Order: sequence, then structure tokens, then C-alpha cells
Amino acid sequence: MSTPAINRTTKGILWAAIDKFGIVLLQFVINIVLARLLTPDDFGLVGMIMIFIAVSQTLIDGGFGSALIQKVNASQTDYSTIFYWNILFSCLLYLGIFLAAPWVAEFFRIEALEGLLRVLGVVVIINALTLVQRTILRKAINFRVIAIVDILSCSASAAVAIYMAYRGCGAWSIVGMQLSNALLSTILFWSMSKWRPMLAFSVKSFRSLFSYGGYLLIANIMQDVCTHIQGVVIGRNFSASQTGLYSQAKKMDEVASMTIPSLLCQVLFPLYSEKQNDKEALVDMLRGNMRMISFVIFPLMMLLIIVANPLFVLLYGDKWVDAVPYFQVLCIGGFFSSLYNFNYYAVAAVGRSKALFYWGCYKWGVLLVLLFIGAQISMMGVLVAMVLSCANIYVTNALLAQKYVGYSFKVQITDILPILGCTLVTGAVTYMLYTSFAIHWVVCGLLFVAIYLTMAYILQLRAIKDAGLFLSTFIRKRG
Repeated sequence: MSTPAINRTTKGILWAAIDKFGIVLLQFVINIVLARLLTPDDFGLVGMIMIFIAVSQTLIDGGFGSALIQKVNASQTDYSTIFYWNILFSCLLYLGIFLAAPWVAEFFRIEALEGLLRVLGVVVIINALTLVQRTILRKAINFRVIAIVDILSCSASAAVAIYMAYRGCGAWSIVGMQLSNALLSTILFWSMSKWRPMLAFSVKSFRSLFSYGGYLLIANIMQDVCTHIQGVVIGRNFSASQTGLYSQAKKMDEVASMTIPSLLCQVLFPLYSEKQNDKEALVDMLRGNMRMISFVIFPLMMLLIIVANPLFVLLYGDKWVDAVPYFQVLCIGGFFSSLYNFNYYAVAAVGRSKALFYWGCYKWGVLLVLLFIGAQISMMGVLVAMVLSCANIYVTNALLAQKYVGYSFKVQITDILPILGCTLVTGAVTYMLYTSFAIHWVVCGLLFVAIYLTMAYILQLRAIKDAGLFLSTFIRKRG
């Protein structure tokens, strides 16, 4: 990667990190507070309809936003066309949500879901209003405004949720948080962004962007639907309490396995797109990203598996301890889920959205089959199905990167296998010491880090050099 590209990346990552980690920290704290004020059943009710929030988010970050980023010289007509299309599409989607709410409540055999879903569905329309503003800022790798808006809106919505939960509003507290967050975010983006839509809609522009973004949008919707479909499967086949336990375990897993990867993907996708005609440079960038993420996330997942029980009791209290085995199994899937989006966005950057769509049908079809089989066995069967699906998604995306980007699957495995081996050995040694000598779990964590870093240094893992190069460049840039 050239020095200007690295400088842009480091600056973008700084603000994206402020945004991502600020939001994660706020959500983490509010989740802990709400977990002590609400019950697993309250979280379970919202978890059953969380699929619609995922679709809402897809409308913001989905295919047409990516198409505008991928298009080198996007015009004002392009932006306005997608703005008006997004509003129309979100209204139609909400109409479907509104009409389907009674059937959803009947499907889960919980009457309260009808009102919850109809109110929560409004988020789809509100979020659609900020697609273009976010896209323009992302394309320019200008995450400063995004960070300010996200942190302010998240903070205000957290206060709303805590107040509602304290007043005994139950599941409505979570719905109130989602609505207030979306509304304030929209107001702030329109206040701080200079872009305004033109009174223009170009069919030609729409068709051009749809040839790329349409397939990617459908693929992203399919991805989010299938990622959250387990909440539907669990809610239909198991109790609201079990759904709530699963929801809390999944949130905790995603904080650990997806925060840093999603942060980097958000920043790197525009840079991947710039390198779409230089496959060698794109592969070098992708390889470094994969090694660094593996070096950080793999040991984190292993450590969380070891100390999951005391960590959950400390954060959420004894009433959530039954979520621990769910969380531990999901952490295994985190080894795969932390990596697969890098391959995905590299393939998207070279314009292969149609291939992503077709192979997305395969990936999510496999997930549905696995979930159906797992649901017939037990709750743990569902969780194991999700881990197998994560592995399948990673392998599929890696093979697509091999075909369209030139990052050989064999080379990719060679890049991450030493890190995985180091993680597994460190985990085994630490677990034996933890159980044999009954040491405190915090001491266990420190011991794990010391052993892991020592082994990484002895083995001279390439990821250390990647991280060192990145940090030195970052320090020079900030200095």
C-alpha cells in the first residue's frame, strides 16, 4: 500500500475507531444496565423481530450505497436517484411489515409482537433518509461527522431506554431506544451535511447502479435476513426466555468478534475499490488485513471461551448465567465470522456483485438447512448449526476472493494457520493452569496474553511485522 493510501487509511481508521468503539462502549454499557432492569423475556420478544432492524440497517449500508462508493465518478443525479429510490423502497418495506405484523404475532403465538413490530418498523423509513449522506462521507473516508452523529444519537437514545426501563416499559424500552436513535441520527445528518437531493430521478442512472448495487443489495438483505433468522427459528421453537438468553450471548459475541473487523471493512472498502485495477496491490492489502485481524481476534475469542462464566456473572448478574454455554459456542463461530467480510468486500470492490449474489443464495440456503436440522435436535443444535454456517461462509468467500481477486485460498490458510496454532496452544496451556490452580479469572486473562505474545515473538509471526508497520506509519502521521 502506498504512503498516501496508508495515511488516508490511518486517518479514516482513527475517526472510524472513535465512532465504532464509542458506539460499542455505549451499547455495551446500556446493554448491561438494561439487562439488570429487564428480563430475558423482554430481550427475547425484541430478538424475535430483530430481523427487521437488520433489513433497516441494510437499507443504509446496502448495495446502492456500495454502488455509489464503487463508482469512481458518481454524479449528483446518481445520488439523488438513489435517495428517492431508497425512500420509496423503505415505504413499501414498512407497508409490508405493518400488514404482516398480525401474522408474525400469530406465528410466534405472542400477541404483543404485533404492536412492537408495527412501531419498530418505522425505523426502516427513518434510517433510509440518511443513506446518501453516510455514503458521501464514507466515500471520502471522512468519518469525523459520522462519529459525532452516531455517538450523540446513541447517547441520547440510551438515556431514553434507561428511563423507559426504569418506568417498567419492558420490551418497549428497547423499541424506544431504536426509534429515538434513528430519529436523532437523521436530524443530525441533515443538519451537518451540505448535500441535498436534486429534483431529479434518472432511469439510466438507476439501471447503471442497479447492475452493480442491485445484486449487492439483495445479497446484503439476504445476508442480514439469514444472519438474524436464527432469532426467528429460536423464537418459534423455544421459549422467549431462551431467545433472550441467546440474544444476549450473541450481542456479547459480536462485540468481540465483529467490532474491529467491521470497523476496518468500513474504512477499507473505498480503498479496495481504488485498487480494483491493481490486483497485486489489492492482494497485498488484503493479506495484511487478514493477518492482523486473526492476530487480534483469534486469541480474544479463545480467552472469552475460557473466562465466560465469571465474566457473564460480573456483567449481567446470576439470572443470565444460562447464556454462558450459548456464548462459548458462538465464540467458536467468531473465528470464522471475524474474517469472511474482508474477502467479501474485496470481491465487491472489483465489481463482482452478481457473483456475490448467486453465491449468497448458496451460503444462506445452507444456513437455513442447518438451522432447520439443528432446531429439530435442541437449542445447542441450533448454535452448532450457526458455527458450521460461519465456517461455510468463510470458505465460500475465500474461494471467491481466490477466483476474482487472486488471493489464493492455500496462501490465505497459510497466512492464518500459524496464528490459529499459537492461539490454540496458548488456550490449552492457560485453561490447564486456570482449572488446576483455581486462579482468579482476571489473572488468567493476563497470563493468557503473556503466553500468547511470548509465543508469537518466538515464532516471529508475520502479523507482528504487519502491526508494527501500521503503527509506525500511524504514529508518524499523527505526529
